[in-house]
Amino acid sequence: MIAVVNDANILIDIIKLNLVAEFFTISWEFHSPSMIVYSELYDSQVDELVPYIDSGKLILDDFSAEELEEISLINREKPQLSDKDCSAFFCAKKLNAALITSDNILRSFAKSKRLDVHGHFWVLDHLVKEEILSPEMAVLKLAELDVINPRLKLPKEECEKRIALWSQSN
Repeated sequence: MIAVVNDANILIDIIKLNLVAEFFTISWEFHSPSMIVYSELYDSQVDELVPYIDSGKLILDDFSAEELEEISLINREKPQLSDKDCSAFFCAKKLNAALITSDNILRSFAKSKRLDVHGHFWVLDHLVKEEILSPEMAVLKLAELDVINPRLKLPKEECEKRIALWSQSN
C-alpha cells in the first residue's frame, strides 16, 4: 500500500470538489501533519475530515521537539517554504511516503531532495484507475478544479492529455 502525505492545498481542493469520500476510498495510507489540518483548514473543512480522522483513514502526525527542530532546519534551508510546508516535507521523508501538493516551491524542493511528489493529476488518475470516479466525472472535476482554484494554473497540455486518456477509458 502506498503511503501519502497530504499538503493543505490538496485537502482543501478535494473538499471544494466534493470528493472527500472518493479520495479516502483510494487504496492509500493517508497522512497529514496535524499542524496543517488544524491551522490551515477552516473549521468546516476540518469537520468534513473528522470521520476519516476518527476512523484512522486519515492519520494526523504530530512531532516531537527534536522533529520540530529538524523541521525548523528545513525551513532555514528553504525559507520560501512555510513551517507547515516543511512539516509536510518532513513527514513524507520520515514515512518514506509520497508527498501530494500543488505548491510549486514545495514540489521543486521535494524533487531536489529525491522525494516522491505528486499533485492533483495523480490523484484524479488514481480515482479513475481504481474506478472510484468515472472518466467522465474526472473530466468534469478537472474543469471544476480550474474554476475553484485558478491560482493553480493547470498546464493546458496536461489537462488535454488527461481528458484524451480518460476519454479512451470508456
